[in-house]
Amino acid sequence: NLMFFKSYISHLIVILFMVISISSFSQEYSKKNIIDIANSIINDSHSCVFITLDSNNKPTSRLMDPNIYNNDFEIYLVTNPNSRKVSHIRNDNRITLNFSHNDGGSYVSINGTAKLINELDQKKKYWKSDWTPYYKDLNRDCILIKINPKSLEIVSTSNNILSNPLTWEPTTIIF
Repeated sequence: NLMFFKSYISHLIVILFMVISISSFSQEYSKKNIIDIANSIINDSHSCVFITLDSNNKPTSRLMDPNIYNNDFEIYLVTNPNSRKVSHIRNDNRITLNFSHNDGGSYVSINGTAKLINELDQKKKYWKSDWTPYYKDLNRDCILIKINPKSLEIVSTSNNILSNPLTWEPTTIIF
């Protein structure tokens, strides 16, 4: 019976810890506050991981240099028009962008769709000067990728926006 009692106490401690964790896993923030924190993480990131789906629905990721055009999640990427990611987007435009803060405990994932833009005036409008050394002829050497966000997931330990301790599901905003 002593073994049963120890097991019972251990289970009670675990349940108590879970109840305390669930009730305090994330500070209450308004949607605007969460969006502001997400923008801060995105703007502090110098790169992002861009994930597309290939023709077999296999996720493919690569590190990219985004142009964060404004704080309304208007994000542009640039690439070679002959790259795999362009063929992936033409086949299936669903994407994910991951931004990681250098604090190691904060990230933002944006799920949505991508649109390819090949008009010169649009390329000039949304161009990021850091891209210039890699693309000599804006007309032929590059294509823009505009991200259309559908949802955003965020974890920010420094702001006490934590995942659910049972499911690890992050705070999510639907656009």
